[in-house]
Amino acid sequence: LYTLPDQLTLTNREFIERACQIAEAKAMSGKIVPKVMIVGTHKDKLGIDGEARLKKINEELRKVHKTYDHVLICKSEDEVIFAVNAMAPVGKERQQYTEELQDIILKAVEETGEVIDVPLKWLAFHLDLDKKGGIVRKSECYKTGEILGMGKSDVDEALKYFDKVGLLLHYPDDVPDLVFTKMD
Repeated sequence: LYTLPDQLTLTNREFIERACQIAEAKAMSGKIVPKVMIVGTHKDKLGIDGEARLKKINEELRKVHKTYDHVLICKSEDEVIFAVNAMAPVGKERQQYTEELQDIILKAVEETGEVIDVPLKWLAFHLDLDKKGGIVRKSECYKTGEILGMGKSDVDEALKYFDKVGLLLHYPDDVPDLVFTKMD
């Protein structure tokens, strides 16, 4: 497998294992179990022996899948990685990737048996926070919520939910006035 940039000393497999371990830890802490999906975006760069290389990568990743099958979404029994050509022009090929990924994600969600009704206001709230940058003051969250017709308790519930599913970080007991919206 390829190694990540120099500042990271993990192989891709180790990086994926860590992501799966984090998902497991969230599950053990009572949070919703996030699913991990591996999407390789450079299928166009696999070269002449691309299928053989992809097969070798999938063989290596299946070892991870055996341990973390409850959190890892796979394309099929033999394919762990979703290899796509991110450079594909808008059109049939890109649409095919999109539909395939959507179908597999929906199937994985259905298999969990969890259906969560998220108010549309919450989605707009999250999108607005995401635009504001990496760290947002809670007072700004309340202002955004007010514009969307949300009370303070609605905002607090939305923040708790989005923290629970891993879309943002909020530590009301430790850093009550800050919300972290970008984890990268």
